[in-house]
Amino acid sequence: MKIKIFITVIATAFHIYAEKPNIVLFFADDLDADEVNCTSEMNNIWATHTGAKENGFWNKGATGNVLTPNIDTLTRDGMLFTRFYVNATVCSPSRYCLLTGRYATRGLELQNDFPVGTHATLEWRPGILRSESSLPKELQKCGYRTAIIGKWHNGEDDFSDINLRKMTKIEKKANPTYQEVLLLESSIIERYNVCRKGLEEGFGWNVVDRMEWGNSIVNLDWQCEGALKFIDQSKNQPFFLYCALPVPHGQYRFDYNQIESYDRRVTSAGLLEEPLKILPSTDDVLKRCEAAGVQSINAMATRMDDYIGAVLSKIDELGLSENTIVIFTSDHGSRGKNSAYDGGARVPMIIRWPKSVKEGSKCDSLIGSIDIAKTLVNLAGGNLPKDMQLDSYSFVSQLLGKGEPKNWRSTLLIEAGNTKGVVSRKWKYIANRVTDDIALKMKKRPGEVFWTGFDHHNYQNESMYPAFWHSDQFYDLQKDHYEQNNLINHEEYELHVDMMRKELNGYVDSLPHIFGEFGN
Repeated sequence: MKIKIFITVIATAFHIYAEKPNIVLFFADDLDADEVNCTSEMNNIWATHTGAKENGFWNKGATGNVLTPNIDTLTRDGMLFTRFYVNATVCSPSRYCLLTGRYATRGLELQNDFPVGTHATLEWRPGILRSESSLPKELQKCGYRTAIIGKWHNGEDDFSDINLRKMTKIEKKANPTYQEVLLLESSIIERYNVCRKGLEEGFGWNVVDRMEWGNSIVNLDWQCEGALKFIDQSKNQPFFLYCALPVPHGQYRFDYNQIESYDRRVTSAGLLEEPLKILPSTDDVLKRCEAAGVQSINAMATRMDDYIGAVLSKIDELGLSENTIVIFTSDHGSRGKNSAYDGGARVPMIIRWPKSVKEGSKCDSLIGSIDIAKTLVNLAGGNLPKDMQLDSYSFVSQLLGKGEPKNWRSTLLIEAGNTKGVVSRKWKYIANRVTDDIALKMKKRPGEVFWTGFDHHNYQNESMYPAFWHSDQFYDLQKDHYEQNNLINHEEYELHVDMMRKELNGYVDSLPHIFGEFGN
């Protein structure tokens, strides 16, 4: 009798697990619009310094032609979100929004530096603290096995209790050589293990593996091997795999992140005896690109696509595809990074879920990265804590083809540095507000200091957007995809400007920090 009961319990548990979808989230880094093909049918809204995508980026000869067959397949078999925005356009805050479902200015780590009621500068913060609710924590409660593979860019301030030392110059260097790592390998390994231990404790991850702690090392073979291993080990229970890709990372601008630039023996956890051969070789990628008429400068997108293809193949091999949610999106674009412009904030998003999502479908709802966590927890059958219900909407209805709920949002907030933008289907209002000390700094060094208060990091936003230095901006997105014509002082748009300012005021009222004249 006891055996029967035990078998029944096990069978019931297996049935419950089987009903829950697996989740694989590919989160690209600095993904530009012409590094995927799914944007080709979308409005050409990503500006360059010339104002047109077809003229290439930074005059380095890049074209919109890429070789990404696996991402193309996701688009064909899933749903393409045509009005998807990240709610912060720099790596760390964007990841905060994704993993917590909250606007980045709610971050507790940010509040330590900028107390509630003061003006906050959103730059390379906030980190995620152990005390905060998050997507992996909530999925764990739903019976999921969770893993992060790749880039963690959400702070190490919460690791202070484990004696974390600062990185050396070599460790911070972009793609160090084999010999450089060899000289410091023991120190690199020690720091990696300490950081990994810190992230394993209290952040909601069952598995922390193949980590990159900044923008230093790009070894996709090593990271992909970790992703495949996790899927293999998790096939008998629902799992959440967060593939935090370190690429393409502005490949047009940074030579270190081009496909020929890294040694496959070098990892952020030390050196491998032999280079891994999980993905096709560099020569293979370049030959395929050449045969397809794709320039080598775009080859890192193909390398990224090969990684995605390997993971998708593993899911297929194990018979898990039908009930696995696969998401592909990015932390921000490069053509408006650290700004509220569409070139930084509007990025591709694709979701494939054969069991429930119609293939080849599209969604034009105004959806933000803050909505992903709430949606996934809802699909997993979880109950969201209060701090994850403050800002986000669940787009389960749209995903399942049931249409947009009547109470869906009409605007969405975008934050970057000392900038806040409010976007609707037709309009965008951008407000730049800085403290007196930053204003003085900008006045003394015009064109050199961004609205962040920092040196401009070579984003070149002022070259792409003529109104970049204007404190107030207003755009008709249907007529001005490139955000080249600031309408803020045009009388005929006064009512629309007033409406969007009121929207921004409402957002600021709900957030912990003041922002210029907005908020109470």
